[in-house]
Amino acid sequence: MASLKELLDYFAGCDLKNYNTPGHNNLQQTCETVSNNGRDDKQNKDINTIRKKIGIISAISSSRKNRKHIGIKTKENLNFDHSIRWPFMTDLYGNYPAPTTAGARDVESNCKTTETKKGTTTTKRKHRTAKDVIHEFIQSTSMHGVQHIMRHRSVWRRMVWSVLVIGFVAWAAHNVYQIVSDYSSNPVQTSVSSEYQGKMKFPAVTVCNLNRIRLSKAPQSLVRNLPSDIMDDVNEEDLKFIFAYFLRPFGKQEQQEMGHQMQDMLVKCKFGNELCKPENFTFFYNLQHGNCYTFASSQDSNRSQWLTMRAGPGNGLSMEFDVQFDENLPSTTASGLKVLIHDNGEVPFPEDGGIMAGTEAATSIAIRKTRFKQPASPYVDCIAKVDVNNKDKNLFAELGFAYSLNACQKSCVQKHIYKLCQCCSINFPCNEDALQLSTGIVAEEDNTIPICNITDYETFYCVNNIEEDFSDNKLECTKKCPPACEQSSFSTTVSSAPWPTSDYRQTLLRRHGLDLNATQLLEAGERSFLKLEIYFDSLILDKIVGQPAFTWNKLLSDIGGQLGLLLGFSILTAVEILELVVVDLGLGIGLRSLWRRQF
Repeated sequence: MASLKELLDYFAGCDLKNYNTPGHNNLQQTCETVSNNGRDDKQNKDINTIRKKIGIISAISSSRKNRKHIGIKTKENLNFDHSIRWPFMTDLYGNYPAPTTAGARDVESNCKTTETKKGTTTTKRKHRTAKDVIHEFIQSTSMHGVQHIMRHRSVWRRMVWSVLVIGFVAWAAHNVYQIVSDYSSNPVQTSVSSEYQGKMKFPAVTVCNLNRIRLSKAPQSLVRNLPSDIMDDVNEEDLKFIFAYFLRPFGKQEQQEMGHQMQDMLVKCKFGNELCKPENFTFFYNLQHGNCYTFASSQDSNRSQWLTMRAGPGNGLSMEFDVQFDENLPSTTASGLKVLIHDNGEVPFPEDGGIMAGTEAATSIAIRKTRFKQPASPYVDCIAKVDVNNKDKNLFAELGFAYSLNACQKSCVQKHIYKLCQCCSINFPCNEDALQLSTGIVAEEDNTIPICNITDYETFYCVNNIEEDFSDNKLECTKKCPPACEQSSFSTTVSSAPWPTSDYRQTLLRRHGLDLNATQLLEAGERSFLKLEIYFDSLILDKIVGQPAFTWNKLLSDIGGQLGLLLGFSILTAVEILELVVVDLGLGIGLRSLWRRQF
């Protein structure tokens, strides 16, 4: 018996154009003789066998001509539509299983049997509904567990799988909600580390004489109101008021000349093996301490950086001072210097901290640096840098200083003075644009803010009351000033020893040009000198860094881990669902429905 392949090859040589025309009902009459050129004897025998079957095929085709499951097809379509050829093959060779290819399934699912009415042939197609689309999606989706709901015929197994899928979907949704909530709260995780540095930038060192004004330069009105016998009954705030009151007729430049000068105080200065001079100290005027001088300031034009390569006293800053004990006012209760160690670009405020180094002693200060860094908004409410958005929080920016918490609080005082007193205090910078922008008050005369005339009693008391309110924290400046996102702090270890010895004291007096035969000057010299040593005790830098606890990568990995573990869900599964909702259910069924209504 000829094979199916050979039978199809035979049909390929048949002329079926006139198959349905009268006189051509016999399929054998419509076929041309197949050429035997190139065929062997075995093939010829098979062809003869095929011809014997032609009569059977012709009878079958004519008797089943009007059957619904075959339909009436033209011979042009018969050459290409194998779904019509298949019934002939089953009748010829017996009942064989139906084709299982994708194309056969599509034909079976999309086509109904044809109906003949009044000599015409119509074909009805089965349209896919939303239920069919969802059923196909459930059977083919990559999400675990869903396929088992439709695969099993047992009702109880379907129910078990349905409960499992719904339960794990709810569990995954709860976990994803928690993850998204944690991400929205912008949490920060802090890491602490220590790193050895081959070289370190030396910090800024600010020194201020504990005696604010020299006795020889002080106004007599101030000296007469500072008798030593009543100083025990005067507290620090009252003393500040007395100084402010009796110095109010004098300007900032005049008060600067009344204070101690660095060239008169500095006896010797050495950084490592390099000598330093008074020119290496930057002047800064402070409201409470008067003249202050900063070594290694970022504003030092002579030397921008001072680097230390090794730890220890011999590799740091060593200074010898004469604090001019004989120039102390009766109100000065201690003789020595106020020493403040801070970052190079930071504004020094010795009234808010620092170390007191007394005379007749050598004070050794070992420092260790800690660097703080935390992310800016929305993670932490901090100021990242000095720019046009926060100049109102740091009026010292116009002087070249970076933002700091203390600088913001002092700027807050100046803003309250301008708001209530309509002027600027000489003790703080007066950035007119920033003050007018932050307070919303425009200066009356050509947008120029005048300096507070504290010789006027009303203005003096207005400014003084604001400064007292700031000291009592009534202005709430601490709430208005966030910390800096990046800052450095220096922990200190202080030790001291008597200094100088009797022999070295004579050397100091001689170096300073004092007469050794004068007993009074010798006594003054004994109480005037002190030594400072500031150095790194280690070149290890401590870092405290805050980082966002949740990033996009961590967010996606956490959500993907939960969905993958509980549901076998991935991004491609999400694409499948999107395709089902948008393309199949949305556009697919919607457009087909619209097409049926229109046509």
